[in-house]
Amino acid sequence: MNSLTVRSTACLLGLAHLLPAAAVWVWSWPAGLAVMAALHAALLGTTLRVHSTFLGSARREAPAVRGEKSVCLTIDDGPCADTGELLDLLDAHQAKAVFFLIGERAAARPDEVREILRRGHLIGNHTWTHPAGRFWSYGPRRQRREILQCQETLHGLTGRTPTLFRAPAGFRNPFNAPILRECGLEAWGWWNRGFDTRTRSIPLILRRLTRRLKPGAILLIHQGHPHHPKVLRRLLEWLTAEGWHCRLPEEPADYADV
Repeated sequence: MNSLTVRSTACLLGLAHLLPAAAVWVWSWPAGLAVMAALHAALLGTTLRVHSTFLGSARREAPAVRGEKSVCLTIDDGPCADTGELLDLLDAHQAKAVFFLIGERAAARPDEVREILRRGHLIGNHTWTHPAGRFWSYGPRRQRREILQCQETLHGLTGRTPTLFRAPAGFRNPFNAPILRECGLEAWGWWNRGFDTRTRSIPLILRRLTRRLKPGAILLIHQGHPHHPKVLRRLLEWLTAEGWHCRLPEEPADYADV
């Protein structure tokens, strides 16, 4: 799917939906319904597999310093009221992070967006409204609008155009890869995440984030909930104690030319 355009993707999906009709013509209505069910199950299953390569790759590991125990920390859903506290925690541990920002929140808190960059972190595109329960079902027009509106907002606030994108909840569909390519964006997933929007158990979140770590692993946490600063503090303390560093990617095209 990496080399397809939006139009060719739509054509392929349209052709695929002719298969049930062909099955009806060759065999029977039950056969056609079975083919249709199998086709839709395959598409849905692939869409809900966050790291499906069929939909275009989503980076799970960032380029790491050779021989160094370093991970890439990513923080989703900001900016929020806790942004300043998170930045102070990162500073205290000499850690850097990629903040995947929601466009409408960035527009409401422009000073915090600029402060993230001023302190040496990166920002990425996390869509305009973060429609986590619906983005996977969006067609190309609605996806493009969500992505471009966020992109334009972040550029307008900072003068920089992010090249990193994370889909809400990580769910993408076949139209996502060609749209990202049009926008000059790279999809990012994660190596570990703590599911820290679903539980407040810090020990459980920490275990999920730190299992099977490897250099370059991308870690996903969130901001905006009362326990999230504590999650970050405990994670940074654990990483420091174990000799890990939070670095930005060594060789990224972090921002497009502006």
